[in-house]
Formats: sequence, C-alpha cells, structure tokens
Amino acid sequence: MRVSLVVVGSRGDVQPFLALGAALRARGHQVRLATHGDFRDLAAEAGLEFYPVPGSPRHYFSSPELVKSLRKGPSVLRLARTMPREGAEAAGHALAQLDAYLKPAFDGAELIVSSVFNRNSYVAAPPDVPWAMVTWYPNTPTSAFPAMGAPALPLGGAYNRLSHHVSRAVEWRMCRPIVNAYRARLGRTPLGHRTPFARLERDGLTFCLHSPAVIRPPADWPSGVRMSGYWFWDRDWSPSPELVAAVEDGPAPVVLSFGSLWPAFPEGSLTMVADAVRRAGRRLVVIDGPRQDELPAGVVRLHDADYTWLFPRAAAVVHHGGFGTGAAALRAGVPQVVVPIFIDHPFWAARMAALGVAPKPVPAAKLEPRRVERAVRRALGDRRLRERAADLGRYVRADRGLDAACEELERWAGVSSRNVAAAR
Repeated sequence: MRVSLVVVGSRGDVQPFLALGAALRARGHQVRLATHGDFRDLAAEAGLEFYPVPGSPRHYFSSPELVKSLRKGPSVLRLARTMPREGAEAAGHALAQLDAYLKPAFDGAELIVSSVFNRNSYVAAPPDVPWAMVTWYPNTPTSAFPAMGAPALPLGGAYNRLSHHVSRAVEWRMCRPIVNAYRARLGRTPLGHRTPFARLERDGLTFCLHSPAVIRPPADWPSGVRMSGYWFWDRDWSPSPELVAAVEDGPAPVVLSFGSLWPAFPEGSLTMVADAVRRAGRRLVVIDGPRQDELPAGVVRLHDADYTWLFPRAAAVVHHGGFGTGAAALRAGVPQVVVPIFIDHPFWAARMAALGVAPKPVPAAKLEPRRVERAVRRALGDRRLRERAADLGRYVRADRGLDAACEELERWAGVSSRNVAAAR
C-alpha cells in the first residue's frame, strides 16, 4: 500500500509520524512523509520518501508578535490576534497555494494520514482516497472532561460537553472564511455556520495519541476515535563517549528542554533553572537553549539528543509541556517539572500534576526563582512522586500504540476503499 503522511509543526509534532512511517515501512508499505524541510534528514534516517511543505517551526516561534503574546500567557484568543489579517480572497489564495504544494504528496497515495491541523483541507476538498486524522490532544466532544482551554468547573458532564461545542464553534468561525474561499475556487457550495468537524470524526478514523493510562478513553466518543498509546520512534542512535561521561559521571542530572519554543521564554529562564538545580545539588543538561546567553557554570549543553536514551538517565525533566517531550518523559518514568507557555501546554501541565508525576505547574508567564526552585526540589525529593512516575512509565512502555495503529490503518484502508469505489 502507498501511504502519504502529512504533518506540520515542531519536532514533537512530527516525530510520531516518523514512528508511524517507519512501522508501516517495516510492514511492507511504501511511505511518503510531507512536512517541513527542517526534518528532511530525520525522514531519510527513518527510510521514508520525503516531500517538503512550506514553512518552518523555527520561524513561527521567533515572531516578535507571537513572543510578546506568549510571554503574557497562552491565551488562544490573544494568539489568534497575532496571525496575519487578510481578506477572504487572499486567504483562499493561501490555501490554494498550500494545496498546490501538498497535491504532489498525495499523488498515487492509497491512504492519507495527516495531522488535525490539516483538517480544513478535508472539509474544503475531501480526498478521494481513504484518510485518517491524528491529534495530539483530546479535542472530541465528551462529558468526561472540559475542552482544552476551558475552565475545569464542577458543573458536571453537560458543562464539559458544552465547552467542547463552544470551542469548536469558535474554531470554525475562524476557519470558515478560508475554507469557503477555497471551495469557491473549486466551484463548490459554501459551508454554513454549523461546524463540519463532527462529520470528520463520524466518517473517518482519528487517532488520539495518548496512553489510556494517561487519559482514560471517554465512553461517549465516536467509534472511529482511537486511543491506544503513544507512537515512539526508537532510532538507531548512539551517544558519544563524551556525552555518556557528561551524563553518567556522578548523580543523575536534571534535563531541561523547551523544544522549539526557547525564543518565547522569558530572558534569564535558563539561568533561573540552572541556579535552582545547582542549589538542589544536581547538574543540569540543557537541550539547545538561548544562544545569546552565556552557559552557566557546570551546565552541559546538547544540540541533539535522543530522548529515549537521555531521559531514563535523568533525575527529572524540566520541559514546556509539549506533547512529544511530555510523552518521552512519561515513557522514561521520571518526575517532571512543567513550565507551560503554548496553547495546549497548560492542559498537559495540569494533567501531569493530577497524575502525580509532576508538582504544580510553573507558568512561563509567572516564572520566578522561588517557584522554579520549589518545583525542582519537590520533583527531586518527593518519593511518592518518583514512585508514581516509575509506575506510570511501565504502563506507557507496555502500550502497543504503533502496532494497533498499523493494524487499524490496514483494516480501515480496505474498508474505506470499498466504500469509495461503491460511491463512484
């Protein structure tokens, strides 16, 4: 089977698709990955055909307007105001241009798997081959918990479900002009005010990339939504002798990673964390970090590291709450300190605290030395927190997320292909 995988975003967003592509390829399928040029080398490492799409996460997170917004807090509405404001015609042209870039990625595909960020394309011009969607956060309406970004109020299931519908209505209001401008170019009728996203979940297959041990799958989700575990890519990666010595010479270090969002964190964040770790009697290993800062004494900087190798050797991981980094920390079974800054980060930060694997979150907008030191000391010194992290790590490592996804996709491609053929 010829499979096209389409994803935009940061390394943490793209890596699950590398994992899926490598797993499908091992099962004999031909796999093409369409994503940013930043990840061309990783696609080659995974043995995948590569097709570049426009943009780069590095450019997005270095935008002065975005940085200013994020340093005030991860408000969705405030972030939306940082987006370029264009008319419907210009927006339609932008989507048409994106489609022109992506169509070659679809050529010859018998199955398309793409991220939730591409679902506007599905409702604007649904592909004529089976497709499936991937989401990094639970965004399907449920009475089990409120929508991401909505306050967790003790008002029961009706409130929780309503919060999801309100969130979707707001999202569709923002997307609808772009989708309809593109549909007009194709001669299609415009879509109305009612959100079409529920239809995507009803008619398609959606993978919510979490372990059931982290979020229990809600009983009221549609049958096409799957939650069977994270997708981890175990690379053929070996550390240098210098890195092994830096990490394993002495007590386990604390690892700090803010991913592609380093430019958005307040100035002095690295020094603040380094001081807290030093006062707790540990060494700090930092992944990248702000280039303009001088490296604090005793800190080891890495520009690339495989989290599968590094995180189990850490005493704790300090991170921003991104899906990929958080999943790797969960799998490693080590305590976390979460410093949320972006849209979904507060959701994951609160979830890690509720699971008992992290102390109370330290929001990036309220970052200050005492909060950081208090969180680091608890992550290192709380025995129950360490035990809970180790227990949860065993559950996450036991999941068959990738195997289950490959089996579902193979089944779905066969069933959906027959449906498409019958409709012609």
